Amino acid sequence: MAKNDIEQRAKIFAALSDPTRLRIVEMLAEREEIASSEIANQVGISLALFCHHSRTLTEAGLLQTRKDGQTKYNSLNRELLVDCLGSLKGLADNMQEVDL
Repeated sequence: MAKNDIEQRAKIFAALSDPTRLRIVEMLAEREEIASSEIANQVGISLALFCHHSRTLTEAGLLQTRKDGQTKYNSLNRELLVDCLGSLKGLADNMQEVDL
């Protein structure tokens, strides 16, 4: 496993370790795209705090944004999340085989 791959997954898991960011990811998993202000309202945080959390998710590669006028729309990098969680599932599967 490449060092960069491990570092990328560590960033993803660190980003997902915060309950607010995990809720944001869960919301985005249910919809294609959501405006930043709508996410902040639904999660119950200020737009400034959402910007803080979105920066962490973006740095981990999980959040993609596009701007339309003054509105920022957010979407989930589903492929990256599936790959990351798939690698963790593979690890769990290997552990079960060893325990047998």
